[in-house]
Amino acid sequence: MKHESRFRVGWLGRLALFSGLLASLACSAREEPAFSPDRVLHSGKIVTVDDAFSTAEALAIAGDRVVAVGDKASVQALAGPETEIVDLEGKTVIPGLADNHLHAVGGGPGVDLSNARTLTEVLDAIRERASQSAPGELVITNADWHEAQLEEQRLPLRRDLDRSVPDHGHEP
Repeated sequence: MKHESRFRVGWLGRLALFSGLLASLACSAREEPAFSPDRVLHSGKIVTVDDAFSTAEALAIAGDRVVAVGDKASVQALAGPETEIVDLEGKTVIPGLADNHLHAVGGGPGVDLSNARTLTEVLDAIRERASQSAPGELVITNADWHEAQLEEQRLPLRRDLDRSVPDHGHEP
């Protein structure tokens, strides 16, 4: 029987042991735990990212959720006959990280600047697209380019764009 209160693997912040899990931890070594995790990792440094940024030496996982974090003996006491036991040998486990800085894979709608090698080529391509759109209409570029590909090693500035496509700019 799976325990109802679990945390997702990768989200170790504010970990708490729920009453049912606490009861499992209180079981003696001779009793079969009422709940057995799929995997127990022990003998490592488990970074919890709680308010105190504390660490633990073991954790238990059921499905895709962390169900226990604590000392090696308490967490291993949860293991059942089917539980995979992993000795971390001192390695560190950190929560899953989400990168909030994303670059698109490339391509997409907009002016294709992937082959531009100078600011002049960038501005010419933008000017060409702007000539096909109404004055003031937004002109976007695709995600398949980077200023490092340009001889000038920089992005076009507003004044560059305003000079190139004056009828698509904004008043300062």
